[in-house]
Amino acid sequence: MRPALVAGLGLVGTPVFGLNVVQLDVADLSPSLARGGFSPSRDTSSGGVRQTPEELGFSEDGLSEDADSYGSSQFGEEFCLDIGAKGFPIPTLNMLRAANWDVSTYFAQLQGAGYAEDALQMTGPDAAMLKSDCMKERFHGKTKHIFVGDSQMMALRNAFHRLNKCPEIWWSNHTQKDIDDMMGTVRRNSDSKAAVMTKSKSRFRSRAEQAPDKLPRGCTEEGIGSFINWDGFDSQQLPVKQIKMEMDLVGVSPADGDLVVVWIGSNFIPARHRMSTLLQSINQLHELKVKMVWDSPTFQDDAIMTATTTYNAGRDPNSKQPIAYNYINQRKKSGQIGSNEYRTEKALFDQGIEIPTTKRWQISNRYRGLQCDGIHTDMRARDPLYYDLPCPMGEQKWGQSQYCNWVEPFKAELRAVCPEASGLDDLVLQSGLYSMCAAHEQPFCYSYTERIR
Repeated sequence: MRPALVAGLGLVGTPVFGLNVVQLDVADLSPSLARGGFSPSRDTSSGGVRQTPEELGFSEDGLSEDADSYGSSQFGEEFCLDIGAKGFPIPTLNMLRAANWDVSTYFAQLQGAGYAEDALQMTGPDAAMLKSDCMKERFHGKTKHIFVGDSQMMALRNAFHRLNKCPEIWWSNHTQKDIDDMMGTVRRNSDSKAAVMTKSKSRFRSRAEQAPDKLPRGCTEEGIGSFINWDGFDSQQLPVKQIKMEMDLVGVSPADGDLVVVWIGSNFIPARHRMSTLLQSINQLHELKVKMVWDSPTFQDDAIMTATTTYNAGRDPNSKQPIAYNYINQRKKSGQIGSNEYRTEKALFDQGIEIPTTKRWQISNRYRGLQCDGIHTDMRARDPLYYDLPCPMGEQKWGQSQYCNWVEPFKAELRAVCPEASGLDDLVLQSGLYSMCAAHEQPFCYSYTERIR
């Protein structure tokens, strides 16, 4: 068993709040569902609506109600997956107010209270950690995992590599000449009415290698995940052609008995498009005969986002609170940021439709306070071109997605003082594996307590 650091930290959070859920009729969901591509299961959710629902397949007493259940779960408060530090959720807004919105002070307080990187790793019994091939049904054939999306998938891909003892692969570096060339494009498009009229939603994107130069001992080819960059704001359509090309390149084919798992997720899918994007993804990947895992959205901490942005709109003379906080908070409430905050996924599940889905929403909610920029718990996953580089079509007003999706600019110097909580992405990866291989189980410690102390 991996040791857990029970720090007994004195930071106490606040209770979670309810969500209003948009109801959806099953008949309107998806042609492939009607054809039997994915089987609906009985809705076993219990009474009240919670912000972090753990409703699929379990009653309140912890017994599975699935017809194919294994009976009582072995998991409980003493046998579960967690991270070393305790004291969640962290009351970020109150702490930032007490620190006069100095986020360096906030991060220093976290480090001093025991939220250091070695305490933010995944802990728990080795027997509770699923292997990345747990969904494999045949002994023969190859296995390939492909991660399609933005920083969510970059973080998850590297969690996959850590699980398989393979080298991490992050974004490629850029030279000053690269940046100068991109800014030249911005200036030319800003001066060109014809270019602006195209209204392109695309962003500059960094590249990432698909595999390490050589595999160290313990790492196999099947332990390397491929990454395909996809911006859910720019396009609702999955890059199916690129997925096919990657499958051909690595030599895998579901028709020949190979197992292909495609993980899908993006921080920037607009709320109004999230359901249609999800349903189209189900259809398209079903036609490819691959297994799909949908990555639920990240909880976006608007208080930390305010404290780490480079934008300064001044302070409210009465509350002394940054005026930018009100704007960011309103964007979140109106659904401009936050990827609909799990409402889409819950609406689908409430109709009895189960698809393999990570618990990123639940995990990032329960372990609030560790997101360096309000979104990422591991800043290596954030594309460095998303720090403060404008859209290719030109500069846009702060907080507005006039061209590409708005990404709050980040004070790069803060990256060095923010604790790296890669263990949360390891938990998210495990939640995706469990959703495919043992969906009836509740392996996470947060399931057994209202607050993680």
